[in-house]
Amino acid sequence: MPALSDLSTIQIRAMIKLDTPGGELDSVGRRIEELSPPILAAVFDLIELGLATSELGWGNTAWFRLTPKGRAVREFGEA
Repeated sequence: MPALSDLSTIQIRAMIKLDTPGGELDSVGRRIEELSPPILAAVFDLIELGLATSELGWGNTAWFRLTPKGRAVREFGEA
Protein backbone atom coordinates (compact mmCIF):
# COMPACT_ATOMS: atom_id res chain seq x y z
CA MET A 1 0.00 0.00 0.00
CA PRO A 2 1.60 3.31 -1.04
CA ALA A 3 2.46 5.94 1.51
CA LEU A 4 2.97 9.63 0.81
CA SER A 5 6.71 9.13 1.24
CA ASP A 6 6.67 6.58 -1.64
CA LEU A 7 5.35 9.13 -4.13
CA SER A 8 7.36 11.46 -6.35
CA THR A 9 7.10 15.22 -6.02
CA ILE A 10 4.99 15.49 -9.18
CA GLN A 11 2.62 12.75 -7.93
CA ILE A 12 2.15 14.67 -4.67
CA ARG A 13 1.50 17.87 -6.64
CA ALA A 14 -1.09 15.97 -8.69
CA MET A 15 -2.83 14.80 -5.51
CA ILE A 16 -3.02 18.37 -4.26
CA LYS A 17 -4.36 19.55 -7.62
CA LEU A 18 -7.10 16.88 -7.71
CA ASP A 19 -8.47 17.50 -4.24
CA THR A 20 -10.33 20.50 -2.93
CA PRO A 21 -9.10 22.41 0.11
CA GLY A 22 -10.16 20.54 3.22
CA GLY A 23 -10.51 17.27 1.31
CA GLU A 24 -14.28 17.41 0.88
CA LEU A 25 -15.70 13.94 0.30
CA ASP A 26 -17.85 15.17 -2.59
CA SER A 27 -14.94 16.79 -4.44
CA VAL A 28 -15.57 16.59 -8.17
CA GLY A 29 -11.86 16.77 -8.98
CA ARG A 30 -10.48 18.35 -12.13
CA ARG A 31 -11.31 18.26 -15.82
CA ILE A 32 -8.61 16.92 -18.12
CA GLU A 33 -8.28 20.38 -19.70
CA GLU A 34 -7.22 21.83 -16.33
CA LEU A 35 -4.18 19.56 -15.99
CA SER A 36 -0.75 20.16 -17.49
CA PRO A 37 0.90 17.24 -19.32
CA PRO A 38 3.31 16.44 -16.42
CA ILE A 39 0.47 16.53 -13.86
CA LEU A 40 -1.71 14.40 -16.13
CA ALA A 41 1.05 11.78 -16.44
CA ALA A 42 1.33 11.73 -12.64
CA VAL A 43 -2.46 11.35 -12.35
CA PHE A 44 -2.28 8.22 -14.51
CA ASP A 45 0.36 6.87 -12.10
CA LEU A 46 -1.99 7.62 -9.19
CA ILE A 47 -4.80 5.77 -10.96
CA GLU A 48 -2.57 2.68 -11.27
CA LEU A 49 -1.86 2.92 -7.53
CA GLY A 50 -5.57 3.16 -6.72
CA LEU A 51 -5.18 6.71 -5.38
CA ALA A 52 -7.14 8.47 -8.13
CA THR A 53 -9.95 7.65 -10.52
CA SER A 54 -11.24 8.93 -13.83
CA GLU A 55 -14.82 9.30 -14.97
CA LEU A 56 -16.63 10.67 -17.95
CA GLY A 57 -18.74 13.59 -16.88
CA TRP A 58 -20.91 16.28 -18.35
CA GLY A 59 -20.30 16.75 -22.07
CA ASN A 60 -18.19 13.56 -22.22
CA THR A 61 -15.36 15.37 -20.49
CA ALA A 62 -12.84 13.29 -18.55
CA TRP A 63 -12.69 14.13 -14.85
CA PHE A 64 -10.06 12.98 -12.39
CA ARG A 65 -10.33 12.91 -8.61
CA LEU A 66 -8.84 11.22 -5.58
CA THR A 67 -10.26 7.97 -4.30
CA PRO A 68 -10.98 7.64 -0.56
CA LYS A 69 -7.64 5.82 -0.32
CA GLY A 70 -5.93 8.69 -2.17
CA ARG A 71 -7.51 11.24 0.13
CA ALA A 72 -6.28 9.28 3.17
CA VAL A 73 -2.73 9.19 1.78
CA ARG A 74 -2.86 12.94 1.10
CA GLU A 75 -4.27 13.81 4.52
CA PHE A 76 -2.56 11.28 6.80
CA GLY A 77 0.48 10.07 4.84
CA GLU A 78 -0.85 6.53 4.35
CA ALA A 79 -4.10 4.66 3.80
